Amino acid sequence: MFIPEATLGRFGDKRLECVGGALLTAMQRKRTMCVHRLAKDRKQALQFGYFLASPRVSTIEMLAATGRQTGERVHGRHVLAIEDTTEAHFPTHQASKRGFGKGGNGVDLGLFLHPTIAVDADSGGLIGLVDCIVMNRLDGKVADDHHRREADDKESRRWLQAAAVAKDRLDEAAMVTMVGDRESDIYDLFARRPENVHLLCRSAQDRTLADGGLVSERCAAWPEQQRQAITVPPRGSRRERRADVAVRFGQVTLRRPGTANPGLAKSVTLWMVDVCETDPPAGQDRVHWRLFTTHAVETLADALRIVAWYRMRWIIEQVFRSLKTHGLRIEDSQVEDARSFTKLAIVALIAAVRAMQLVLARGGATGQRSSDAVDPADLPALHHLNATLEGRTEKLKNPHDPQALAWLVWIVARLGGWSGYTSKGYKPPGPKTIHLGLLRLDQILLGWHLANRSAHVRLP
Repeated sequence: MFIPEATLGRFGDKRLECVGGALLTAMQRKRTMCVHRLAKDRKQALQFGYFLASPRVSTIEMLAATGRQTGERVHGRHVLAIEDTTEAHFPTHQASKRGFGKGGNGVDLGLFLHPTIAVDADSGGLIGLVDCIVMNRLDGKVADDHHRREADDKESRRWLQAAAVAKDRLDEAAMVTMVGDRESDIYDLFARRPENVHLLCRSAQDRTLADGGLVSERCAAWPEQQRQAITVPPRGSRRERRADVAVRFGQVTLRRPGTANPGLAKSVTLWMVDVCETDPPAGQDRVHWRLFTTHAVETLADALRIVAWYRMRWIIEQVFRSLKTHGLRIEDSQVEDARSFTKLAIVALIAAVRAMQLVLARGGATGQRSSDAVDPADLPALHHLNATLEGRTEKLKNPHDPQALAWLVWIVARLGGWSGYTSKGYKPPGPKTIHLGLLRLDQILLGWHLANRSAHVRLP
């Protein structure tokens, strides 16, 4: 179903290139981390295993290939390069895993993925994967097999590395804004951001200002500009909820911390948007975002635009859900070697990003075309399938243009168990529904092509 040029890179060998393309296609269609289930037969399972174990196959080439494809789609657009970190955690595999360092709790095995995704700032459409830094904490130290690190680099430097890569791979974009959560609140990043790359990150600490005082004191002195309602996305056991927030904004000049490199600028001037919940429900943490940005924020419209861009950071959290609990379940992988697992995890990440592209396009708001994801050979089958899924009433018909990506998403969601209703009280399809729909769609398309092929075969 997905674009036929699926590739993981060249690797200096045509056979490896073909096997890599087959592995990515299988991951997108079958939605599993089990190599034997991904393969169509034992021969292909052995090919996949050899591919993952081969020293000629590198995550650098995989990510460069997918990064180039993403870069080709960003021409003339304002791109939000959203980055964050997730952990692949293996608490019960101490005896079977090889080459894995310690996870976030410092006890169990695990490694960390720090991807950067490209999102259209105007439409909210997911354009693609830009890059991913892989961190494996061996013997308490980070072994990073993706980027060469200087001796004095800290683990947090990944935010600066990601910004540098995004600058190179998204150079056709009209503008690039790096978006990060509290971990990206790093003075080094503010002082050394790549040229022509803007920053938008949530403050994690109450920094000291160049003229004395603290950021929190300065924000509290600014006049409230507006109150508005926002939706707070779910996180862990916390459910989605509404929050009424007050918005303030202004300019701040941060003093270089004593722990920072003395070669950095003594101060950095940024704009800040302060978003604070006015009356949080009992038992709920107050929503309070202090957003640093290099974009000028001189009007209320500017401030609200910054808030809207920051809220798009939730897209990468949805990618993580698609990669883990609500989709591919990478932590269930039985691959024992850390290097082989890392390659398989990157393949899964590419597939998860493409699946999330469908989720975000479900209502047509992103304006993406079906050609971004559909093999033309599948269109006749999709049109017939769409007709079987539509109901008699207008409310149960596919409301989208067949040339729009949202038209395909409607079909996938219906196959995944979605009711098709969009009126008040009915939820739109989520990552799990899209995942289930893709599983069913692959089998239907396979049957369609086999039936058409057999119609032209003469029986003996």
